[in-house]
Amino acid sequence: MANPQRVTKAIGAGLVVSLGAVALAGCGQSSTTSSSKPLAVVNGQDITNSQLGTMVRMTELFNGSTLPNTKSEKVNEVKYLVQEQSVADWTLSHHLITTSKAKASAAKVISKSIEPQVGGKSGLNKLLKSKGVTFQQLSNYLTQQMILQQAYKKATAHVKPITTTAAKSFYKAHPQYFTGTPQVELREITVKTQSEANNIVTQLKGGASFSTLAKKDTTNTALKSKGGEIGWTADSLQSLSPAVYKEVSALKTGQYGVTKGSHGYDVIQVQGTKPAKESPFSQVESQVKTNLLQTEQSSAYQTFAGKIVKQSKVHIYFK
Repeated sequence: MANPQRVTKAIGAGLVVSLGAVALAGCGQSSTTSSSKPLAVVNGQDITNSQLGTMVRMTELFNGSTLPNTKSEKVNEVKYLVQEQSVADWTLSHHLITTSKAKASAAKVISKSIEPQVGGKSGLNKLLKSKGVTFQQLSNYLTQQMILQQAYKKATAHVKPITTTAAKSFYKAHPQYFTGTPQVELREITVKTQSEANNIVTQLKGGASFSTLAKKDTTNTALKSKGGEIGWTADSLQSLSPAVYKEVSALKTGQYGVTKGSHGYDVIQVQGTKPAKESPFSQVESQVKTNLLQTEQSSAYQTFAGKIVKQSKVHIYFK
């Protein structure tokens, strides 16, 4: 089965410019589905439930995740569709690109970038089928992206590169973004009962070798040959279970603790700790500049798109 993440990589972050969600099924054409009650109308063109469904499936395909299915989310999605259609209409009417050129560019992206990453045409067809998306919908989606890309370029043309001074100011003002998590070095012996765990702690305090006991008694096959060594890991709830995190937080280096786990009882020893470290500016400068530039470009595009929506003939019925 083709990996949807490869589709995203094949297209590249710079191509998908919707800044939210896109994929109008008609790509600038009026809906002809009589059974679809319009969610909105943009310049005389219906935004339908069918188009919304296509947008959701396409977004999930390219993001590799499932969108929330709530009314408030749907309201936002309709607003995105209204914005995208308004901007696409404006872009075409101002001759920044033609529909035929956008279609040709979309076809090239599919054949040159996407298909080679997902196993050719057959791999792409299998992937699309698994996501409930047709090839035509993909083509329309990418055609719309090509149109919107031209609008994005125009909207962000005035945005200047981020200077080192600006990047360093942001770095100094937001140290929390560049500071990692504390590290803790652990080892563990897992046994079936609490009495066994307590007995092992007694032996360890009496001078027994942790490695020897782990190789002999632990039920954790992954750590058995390692003498129970877990090694260095982030001292956080993202890396440790709540019970282990709580126990580790109460232990000093060299001390032992016992927690109840999913496979019995864990005897834990803290072997060492490292405080959280701040990444030096030289290490993150490039990423800071990229993120700040993307933020300014996003703001410029949203301002630009907002003005176009106000200039368009828009009626939103789903609120």
